[in-house]
Amino acid sequence: MSNLSNKPLPTTQHAVLIREFGEPDVMNYQDDVAIPELSDDQVLVKVAYAGINPVDYKTRQGKGWGAENIRKNKFDHDKPAILGFDMAGVVVKSNNDQFTVDEKVAALTFDGGCYAEYVAVDATLLAKVPESITLEQAGALPCVGQTALQFVEFADIKKGEHVVMNAPAGGVGHLLIQLLMDKVNQDDIKITVICSPEKYAKLDDLIDKSRLAGWVDYTKEDAFPDLQADVLLDLVGGDAGVRALDVLKSGGRVNVLPTIWVDKLKEAGSQKDLNVAGYKAQRSGQDMARVLQQVATGKLKLHIQQTYPLSEIVAAHTELQKGDTFGKIVLKAS
Repeated sequence: MSNLSNKPLPTTQHAVLIREFGEPDVMNYQDDVAIPELSDDQVLVKVAYAGINPVDYKTRQGKGWGAENIRKNKFDHDKPAILGFDMAGVVVKSNNDQFTVDEKVAALTFDGGCYAEYVAVDATLLAKVPESITLEQAGALPCVGQTALQFVEFADIKKGEHVVMNAPAGGVGHLLIQLLMDKVNQDDIKITVICSPEKYAKLDDLIDKSRLAGWVDYTKEDAFPDLQADVLLDLVGGDAGVRALDVLKSGGRVNVLPTIWVDKLKEAGSQKDLNVAGYKAQRSGQDMARVLQQVATGKLKLHIQQTYPLSEIVAAHTELQKGDTFGKIVLKAS
């Protein structure tokens, strides 16, 4: 059943299109882009804010599953693509009974399309935004929030284990560190963070640092200490991930985002017989609702570093790619 409000919807919109992979300037902000058609059980959302994540610029560069999908579904058919996997906004049309016009919603969608004024989203991926949360917060949350929640569950940390994590102030990291601190209280686990002095100072905004087991400053030249840790939660991968393997005991576990680094870390850790597993977030309206609720109740603090208008997408990607963000960068769509 279709819920149409009285005012007719426009037929075109502003959106950010890419026609090839490459540097930030392959992204073009333009008008006269068609508004997406709704399939069964989809909801058309007028985007208020879209989050940007490292997966966005990796996709734009032509790397990983996001780029594969674009190649197959768009570029091979001579069609442009719209990036962006998470957003919050207002329902303007619905082919699903659970969501009605004017409701505020948020979602993580792997189909892209969120760097736009309107996006069509499968109803199963959507969650309603609680009153106490702004659409800006909700737009920053889908990818990092669902990833952090699921990653903690995936890591399956046991009572008393020593966990080391890097990038505790980034998009996923700044939520993950808060979820882990709950486990310090409940399950008596130990947490050591790997980060720069600047980021370590910023953690005061998020957690009680006196509860940490330790801090490793990666900006120093020294080798990392052999902490005989049980688990490494690696949110960086690459050479930084390899360097961090020194903190683990033999037979320790490594959980890495994104999955592209699994083989490199396996090879680097082969002497230590490490158990390396990659993780990619699963999109879920239920997990979206769970993480919105945790922000609504104050259990999780979300930090937004900066908001750019959608038209300044090139600047936003350039900033994110420096890898220096505290919390999240968001785009304002309209």
